[in-house]
Amino acid sequence: MHSDESGSADRVSRRNVVKTTGAVLGLAATGGTAAARSDRKQGGQSRGDLHVTAHRGFRDVFPQNTVAAVSGSSFLGADRIEIDVVATSDGDVVVFHDEALDDLTDETGAVAETSTETVTQAEVLGSGETIPTLAEVLDAARPSVTINVEFKDAGPLSWTEFAERTLEIASGYPGEYYASSFDPDALRAVRDVDPSVGVAPIFGGNKEENLAVARELDAEAVNPSADVLDADLVETAHDEDRAVNVWTIDSWREARAPIELGADGLIADYPLLAAYAADGEQPGTPGLRGKNGRDR
Repeated sequence: MHSDESGSADRVSRRNVVKTTGAVLGLAATGGTAAARSDRKQGGQSRGDLHVTAHRGFRDVFPQNTVAAVSGSSFLGADRIEIDVVATSDGDVVVFHDEALDDLTDETGAVAETSTETVTQAEVLGSGETIPTLAEVLDAARPSVTINVEFKDAGPLSWTEFAERTLEIASGYPGEYYASSFDPDALRAVRDVDPSVGVAPIFGGNKEENLAVARELDAEAVNPSADVLDADLVETAHDEDRAVNVWTIDSWREARAPIELGADGLIADYPLLAAYAADGEQPGTPGLRGKNGRDR
C-alpha cells in the first residue's frame, strides 16, 4: 500500500478507535468472539469451528465501513471483517454500503455520480470518520483477519472492470480475503479475473437458485440470511464442501439457531454473540439487543 494512505489510516484510527474501544475492551476480555482460525483459505473453514465476521466492522460499535471500524474490530479480535465496496464516478473503489450518500453521510447524491474527492471527504454518521478507499481500509486491517469484500455497486464500470480494480488493490493485502455479493454477475467477474479468489453468493431468499449459483461458480461458501437458513441448506452446503456464513446477527438469541444448525460463521453487528449463544448464557450487557432490520 502507498505510504501516504497508510499514514492517513493510522491518523484516523488513532483519533477515533481508542475512544470507542475503551468502552468495550472489558467485555472482549471476558467473552471474546468465539474465534476459530481457518485452515481453508478465502471463505471456507474446517468443520466444527465457528468464526465471527464483523459486519461493516461491527457497525453497532464503530462507524460502519470506516478505517476506525476496521481498526477497532481488528483490535477486538474479529476473525473476519465484512466491508462493502462501490465505485465513484471516477471509477475509484471506496468502502461504503449505500448507493447514495444521503442517509449515512453529510453529503448527498449517488456515489456512482459523485467524484472521488467529494466521496472521500464525506463524514460518516457524524463520527469524524470519512469514507475511505479500499486501500486505506486494507492498510488498517491486521493481516491475521480475513476480509470479506462485498461487491455492492460497480458504478460507471462494468463488473469485470470493477473486479479488476478491486482485486488489484486487494492483492496487496498480506492476509486472506474473498469476494461476496448478492449479484451473481459480480462473482462471475471475480472468477474470470482471478479464479484463485474465493467467492460466496449472498442471499435472503431463492435458496435453490442461489445454491445453483454456488455450484456454477464452485463457491467456497454461501452467505444466507438467518431468515432463509435451515437444516437442509446447511447439510447441502456441507455435503458440497461449502461453508455457511449467516447474516446479520444482532443478538445472542439470534446467534443460537445458526449455531445449533451447524453454521460455520456468524456475520454480526456486535462482538461476543457467539460466545454467549454457545454457552447458553443471557448477557446483562447494554447494546446486545435484537433488531428487526436485516439490511446489508
